[in-house]
Amino acid sequence: MRQKNSNFSLFLIFLFWICIPLSSFAKTDKPAPTLSPEQIQKKKEVLSKVLKFGTSQERKQALGEVVHFPKESADSIYKEMIVLLKAEKDMGMKIAFLRAFGEIQFELSYPVILLFFDDTGDEVSRQAIMSARKLKIPEAQPPLSEKVKKEDFTKNSNTLSLYLQTLAELPNGKEISPYLLDRFKEKFNHADAKSQIALFFGNTQEKLAEEALIDIAFDDAQPNTLRCYSINALGKIRSENARPKLKELADSLKKTSQKLDAKKAQSLKMYTVGALVQLGDLEILQELYEFARDDDPTVRLRAIEYLGNLKDPGAMELLEYKRDRDPSTRVQRAAKAAIDKINGINSPPGADTPLEEESN
Repeated sequence: MRQKNSNFSLFLIFLFWICIPLSSFAKTDKPAPTLSPEQIQKKKEVLSKVLKFGTSQERKQALGEVVHFPKESADSIYKEMIVLLKAEKDMGMKIAFLRAFGEIQFELSYPVILLFFDDTGDEVSRQAIMSARKLKIPEAQPPLSEKVKKEDFTKNSNTLSLYLQTLAELPNGKEISPYLLDRFKEKFNHADAKSQIALFFGNTQEKLAEEALIDIAFDDAQPNTLRCYSINALGKIRSENARPKLKELADSLKKTSQKLDAKKAQSLKMYTVGALVQLGDLEILQELYEFARDDDPTVRLRAIEYLGNLKDPGAMELLEYKRDRDPSTRVQRAAKAAIDKINGINSPPGADTPLEEESN
């Protein structure tokens, strides 16, 4: 009976901790209370019991607590989580464990994260890859490259997008570039798959792909999205060979007057201007200011992202206006992120990812 009461008391202590939102500490000027070694040990005991014996909801709440647990005192509970994850059968709990490991950056968890790349549950596998991406685990490159090589490039695939975005952020992710370049050149592959490859080349600044990107970017017969992504990549790899063609394209797009082609021309023009700005052509900067005042929120969003990437203090007044008064909340958030970039504050991952365009 005493043992039962003791366990119940421990659970009440745990409930006390999980029922106080972390944000409540942030909203006050007072620092979060420092726990004594005894309190830390007691909390570890409670978390350990809940992770082993609690309901799914209780275990997920406990994992949320572990993420914010003092790292210098957490090795034992991290190791226990590895054991629990390996034995876990519930898909939702697997995802919760993998998400937590993506936050706590515990190197001993890296092999088990990679182990779940091949989980039978697609969502579990996806979370394992996203955690590896967040942690930038170098050992993730070989299994991800193998997954890419098994993809059918003649079809559109969300998994391909995830694989390539992850590889682009890994230290050795560029090793797959020659394989991707061959797939990019193949005419029969799906335009969306090739667009994801172009995005990969831009994010990794892969000069090896320059000629192939130029061939696609300035081919009127290619789908609009693929051309936009290729142009974006040329700007990111600082392609001087593409500069004359980019200027020529920008000039020709200014003269486009066919109503049916107006949206297509506007998208191409936006990406072309952005690429030229990335190449240091500041004479065309005024075009970005015009895009930032466009009626289409997608056009404004991309223009503002480019202005943020330039880190030009001269754009601050416009960006502050967009942050405070633009009718689109997405544009407001983009403007805030651009201001943060200019002020030297890191932006969230994915801020430079091209927006989806309509395929033609």
